[in-house]
Amino acid sequence: MRWSEQAAVGYAFGTSLLSYLVDGPPRPFSATFAVTNRCNLRCSYCNCPYIDPTDLPLATVGTLIDRLHDMGIRRLGLAGGEPMLRKDLADIIALAKARGMFVSVNSNLTLYRRRPDALEGADVIYTSLDGDEEAHEAARGGEKAYAGVPEAIRDLIARGKELIAICVVTEHSFAQSEYLLAQAEEVGFRVHFQPQCVDTENTRGTVPESITNQQFRAFWRSILDQKKRGRPIISSTPYLQFLSQWSDFSISAFYDAAASCPAGRGYFYIDPQANAYPCTWTKGKTPPVNLLRDDWRTAWGRETPCTVCSVGPMLEFNLLFQRPLSAALEAARNYR
Repeated sequence: MRWSEQAAVGYAFGTSLLSYLVDGPPRPFSATFAVTNRCNLRCSYCNCPYIDPTDLPLATVGTLIDRLHDMGIRRLGLAGGEPMLRKDLADIIALAKARGMFVSVNSNLTLYRRRPDALEGADVIYTSLDGDEEAHEAARGGEKAYAGVPEAIRDLIARGKELIAICVVTEHSFAQSEYLLAQAEEVGFRVHFQPQCVDTENTRGTVPESITNQQFRAFWRSILDQKKRGRPIISSTPYLQFLSQWSDFSISAFYDAAASCPAGRGYFYIDPQANAYPCTWTKGKTPPVNLLRDDWRTAWGRETPCTVCSVGPMLEFNLLFQRPLSAALEAARNYR
């Protein structure tokens, strides 16, 4: 990321944080845009391949990115489904980069060998890695889920790309942390662990009863300990501390009137049809704002169905706003 982009993201976050702290109007600095719901895998915990497969044409995506820039978005995450099913993914990345945005892409990398240059313009690549081949395939829908992924990771790192592997903690990956961290140390990537999310339109399945809440909390304490020992874990210290105290992992979010959530104020989620929600977990639980017609800052009703959550990506963002100094310092170290 160029210095000018770092400065733009920092300024946008500062503006967003100030508005959040004084309970001002929403000033989001970050957005996640699911460029498609289509996916070539059928992960046990993801519902995206089973919902609306309609994609926006590239010209309309360009209009959307222009509008996001105009409303202050300087960090854009491209997600799915599987983004690499879009043959114009490189063009989408280029549109965002032309607007000076920091761009990340979340891909399962199984299609990488077909178009290895498609991700060249992205600043950070997130991929899925739930453990060794057997564990990964069990969680991600069969043998094609792992094929080519280790090779793609090595190639991207050889190209100088920042790569982060996301491990969703389920019964398949529960005992896989040491394998993943050893691979990360050998190959040169870092790992983000996140709980399985439940009870929302984009997810499916439930947290297994075979793992107790006490066992989950012990797992997160062990990951926190591994991070303190210098293992390649990008999940933040406040995030791991929070999860090590989460009471019930069968519940991803709840409403607490005493808590304030920055979803919608500091960041939001956009589905493949340009419908925006405070975060991905709130899709189907709150009225959407179509960003091709309306401006989020004025059209959003400023309400969320929850204020406290354990949903991996949102929890990190929430801590960034709720504990800005410590979280921002750690983020600066992580994304150097």
